[in-house]
Amino acid sequence: MNFLSHCMVPSCIAVAAFSVAVSAQTKVIVDPGKKYQVFEGWGTSLCWWAVKAGAWSEENRSKLIGAIADPDTGLGYTIFRYNIGGGDQPGHNHLTKGDGGGKVPGYKPTEKGDYDWTADPYQRAIAIELSKRVKDPIFEAFSNSPPWWMTKSGCVSGSSDGSDNLKPDYFDDFADYLSEVALHFKTDWGITFRTVEPFNEPSAGWWKSNGGQEGCGFKNNQSQMIVELGKALQKKGLFPETSVSAADETSIKQAHDQLGNYTAEALSYLGQVNTHSYSDGSYRKQLFNRAFGLNKRLWQSETGPLSKSGDEHIALWMANVIIQDLRDMHAEAWIDWQIGDPAENWRSLALNHSKQTFTPNARYYMHAAFSRYIRPGSRIIDSDNGNTLAALTPDGALVLIVRNSGSSDVRYSFDLGEFVKIGTSAKVVRFELPGSLKAQDDIAVSGKALSMTAKANTITTMVIDGAEGGACKPDSIIPYVKIHSNSGWDETTDVKLNKGDSLVIGPHPWEGGRWVWTGPKNFSSTSREIRFKKMDGTMSGYYKAVHTNASGCEGSVTFKVVVDDPDHPFVEPDTTVQDTPVVALPGLARENANGIFRADAPVQVFDMLGSFLKSMPEFRPQLFRPGIYIVKQGNNIHQVRVR
Repeated sequence: MNFLSHCMVPSCIAVAAFSVAVSAQTKVIVDPGKKYQVFEGWGTSLCWWAVKAGAWSEENRSKLIGAIADPDTGLGYTIFRYNIGGGDQPGHNHLTKGDGGGKVPGYKPTEKGDYDWTADPYQRAIAIELSKRVKDPIFEAFSNSPPWWMTKSGCVSGSSDGSDNLKPDYFDDFADYLSEVALHFKTDWGITFRTVEPFNEPSAGWWKSNGGQEGCGFKNNQSQMIVELGKALQKKGLFPETSVSAADETSIKQAHDQLGNYTAEALSYLGQVNTHSYSDGSYRKQLFNRAFGLNKRLWQSETGPLSKSGDEHIALWMANVIIQDLRDMHAEAWIDWQIGDPAENWRSLALNHSKQTFTPNARYYMHAAFSRYIRPGSRIIDSDNGNTLAALTPDGALVLIVRNSGSSDVRYSFDLGEFVKIGTSAKVVRFELPGSLKAQDDIAVSGKALSMTAKANTITTMVIDGAEGGACKPDSIIPYVKIHSNSGWDETTDVKLNKGDSLVIGPHPWEGGRWVWTGPKNFSSTSREIRFKKMDGTMSGYYKAVHTNASGCEGSVTFKVVVDDPDHPFVEPDTTVQDTPVVALPGLARENANGIFRADAPVQVFDMLGSFLKSMPEFRPQLFRPGIYIVKQGNNIHQVRVR
């Protein structure tokens, strides 16, 4: 029956309009060819809740740890930040934050006295139990303040005016203190810190004496502190297994700016960039670009609702922070401030220390909607909608997460056409207010597409097995060159110039990614733009740039540069420079089918910046992320690519 021929026109128009509104969908393209960070995991700092909860009975403490660490029924957290306390001057009783947990004992209470390894038993007890209960945990040690006797004010909560508080001649003493605690944890308590962080919000300016928590201004001389700590770790045989992280700035912009100021020596000891994502979220991409260009791991190491405004529910507000940190900043780990803060909006668990009980709140279930499904080793991939997050798990599943903080339901259509293979249905769980995470009916995947409804004020997590991604997609490279500084840019790879001319080669993309140049006379650079003055014929030849984008995909461009110089005429080389493939590494014998190369003596591995990474009795490519490395074996130096 023809519906339109049997109704009055106005009513038909209304029905037709209603039909269009219902069927309207937001289309999201999920592209597995745009692969971003390999995610290391979720976590929390141990201060200050662990200082209190570590005193619970073994049975009650075990239940709490299960709620935090169990990957199926809990949050599945695997990253834990242990706070090395400074310990305040005797007679100071102002560290009251965290129900008193903010008063973290230091391991060296006086300058002339011995270390007290009985200090801080409760936070340490939680750390040791987590190390036994969690599969492949990652531990980081961090400091809020040096011991009181190293500070200018004699107080671990800061200086009188919020300025830098470490005495100028105590940089090496502070480095010795942190490294000694790290060494003791490894040798006596079985916990190896992968990183040690000497700062906490060092540029904020709000750490003042007689405050409620430990804090230390450290706006200046961060490079000096990183170097001193790196040397101390190296002297005690901990580096590079334990490296330095920095700088845990409260602002992403401050983290970006400070990273740009670090010396080459400081960068050689820096294994990881830490930032808090409390403020300056517009700098997420810039910080990622800077860290990625330096080949440094990037963590979101602490956050919470410090800058929250409006009446959006805290759980949905924090979910947006998670999505932005993982989508825009490409954080390789996401760490909550503390899971059991006394303030309602800051915690996931309400802890009753007197009764030794805990109660999950809405934030707990929201976090579980992410952390139970995007597990360590998952790869974040591209989805072109800011309320979504997509990841490929190590066991070959696609995880899609959709946040809807609005008052109306939203229809989504997920385009999965870029996948080589994809399963036929999605298992679904939904977070809803006031606080629950429950399984829903499966959703069919048809024709490499999935349609779903994101209910108002919910987070929906969908898991599709059998996902196989598409090919990696390098960025397009535009070959810009400029002869003489006052001339315009030419888009060419064939450059002819006169003797004495200046040359700038500046290919695009102009931001993001890593660049590695090779060229005549052993030329090399890791800058995007390279500059030459007073060119002559000895500088003629082929200059090759390899660009690695955020997905780990490589593109390259080669410039032929010929200088008109009768004294040094250009001669076409017989062969061009090739990167040494790892399977043909000279001087090393293949050990097995896993690509391990045995060496007669330990090899030393550096990144392309010349920053030392580690020494090992053989070269194991699987220990390194994809990229180009310098491997030194005795007097032999090889450039190798790990794919």
